Amino acid sequence: MSSGGFAVGARRRLGLFGQAPFAVYWIGGFLSNVGTWLQAVAGSVFVYDRTGSAFAVGILNFATFLPILIFSLPGGVISDRLDRRAVVILTQLISLVLGLALALLTFAGGATEVHVIVIAFALQTSWAIAKPALTAMLPALVSRGDLTQAVGLNTLQFMTGQLVGPVIATVVLATGGYAWAFAINAATFLAPIAAMAFLYRRHLAGAVERDGAGAAHQRQSLTAYVRSQPWIAFILLAVVMTSAVTEVIRTTAPVLVTQRLGAPSSDAGLVIAAQGLGYVGGIIVLTLLRRRDVARTVASFGLVLQGCGLLVAAASTEMLVAAIGVIAIGMGFALCLPVVTAALQSEVPDHVRGRLMSFHQIALLGNRPFTALAAGALAAAFGVPVAFIAATAVVPIGLLAVRAAWRILGAESTPVSAQLAP
Repeated sequence: MSSGGFAVGARRRLGLFGQAPFAVYWIGGFLSNVGTWLQAVAGSVFVYDRTGSAFAVGILNFATFLPILIFSLPGGVISDRLDRRAVVILTQLISLVLGLALALLTFAGGATEVHVIVIAFALQTSWAIAKPALTAMLPALVSRGDLTQAVGLNTLQFMTGQLVGPVIATVVLATGGYAWAFAINAATFLAPIAAMAFLYRRHLAGAVERDGAGAAHQRQSLTAYVRSQPWIAFILLAVVMTSAVTEVIRTTAPVLVTQRLGAPSSDAGLVIAAQGLGYVGGIIVLTLLRRRDVARTVASFGLVLQGCGLLVAAASTEMLVAAIGVIAIGMGFALCLPVVTAALQSEVPDHVRGRLMSFHQIALLGNRPFTALAAGALAAAFGVPVAFIAATAVVPIGLLAVRAAWRILGAESTPVSAQLAP
């Protein structure tokens, strides 16, 4: 075989990763995502170590996710009006400066929990503005036939980053301390900047021109469509419920490992990594089941699995038992979220899909500030087990929402196996 033929064969085996634009885009996002989760763990442990308060950690996570509610929709408007690559580069440069400032302040011994909370809010604001631009450019990087696979790989990027980032955080906190963790996060913002520079050189994924009449028509169509499709509200409610459970674990991890498991606070990263491991396992299970007509059943099972995981974690006093419960929570999320998300993507017409997915993003992450506050307050007042048991209340709400959505969509007559994203 010639060298050219060998190269073509290698690219085919790599799939989308054999296509340079997508590979660079994915790697840039992955490295930044690892840094984000490293920062999340290090920030939570820093605040808990300084205050000894689970509620303070809840305030941190409230500040981390509040920008999703405030800035996601403006970010979508910006991404449609400006060059998307420029939006990403500018926001990531701002994040780099913010992250570096926190690291230097921590090296100097001047960082407080207030600094960490304020910078967490600022970093997430930058991300909320950049995310619509990053998502919107994906169709410009792959063919239409490869788009579903590309979306699935992006989901796996997020989940893998949540697995790797906390593990790195655990190691860095145990060996180098908070300042190095914040510095590494700052450095990871260079990855998406480099990825966008690569896309500039390839003249890919720039701005999209829209006239005013077209934009007004889209807004009017969206309002009319949502009013005529009540199942959309139930899908978004299910997204909120399955997402909220994962935030309970993230907020209470430092308290769980210190008060219940008798481990150092730096081991909070292992708990969050266990949830990420469950995510990856759930995606693998979905991939194995993708050709079976069981998607809607799997979504309900995922919610039930999350509830069971909460009960196991609530009863745990050893790391292994807690990890089993947290893995179940992560796997349940991975079984539920892609199915309900795929229903939203596949059942709505193209001219309203983008804006509906921005609402999906708000449902996925916008609930977390309030979940973080509630979980932190319950854990501080009554202990982690009570917070976990209270969180199981979202499971029946999610199950009812899923059931209502499937009933409206005609669950008994409509095959949905194609909705499973790899």
